[in-house]
Amino acid sequence: MEAASILLGIWAVQAAIGGALSAPILFLGRKRAGLALWELLALIIPFLAWTILMLSPLATGRKSLANLGEPIFIGFAMPLLALICVSVGTKISERVCALGFITFLSIIAVAVFFLVPFLPE
Repeated sequence: MEAASILLGIWAVQAAIGGALSAPILFLGRKRAGLALWELLALIIPFLAWTILMLSPLATGRKSLANLGEPIFIGFAMPLLALICVSVGTKISERVCALGFITFLSIIAVAVFFLVPFLPE
């Protein structure tokens, strides 16, 4: 149960960073790119991909408790992708943009897992 609360706290920090930095971009660009409720899955799915990898045997020996800060990179990637969605919002459909947003964030989450080396505690 303690591990679940730790993961929930890590997710909350990552979601707060990503949400706080993306909100002004999405608010100012709301006429170019709309926001549907299901698009909030962008706060959950990438973190879930990272968590699954972190709890898998792939992390054994390659990751330490110090690597639990990796999801912050996902949070900082969110406003960059939000900026891209707002800039191409009129050229492609909102659904395609949102699916691309979630897909790219998930790719970033997997890349963060594999590219960030073992950090000593």
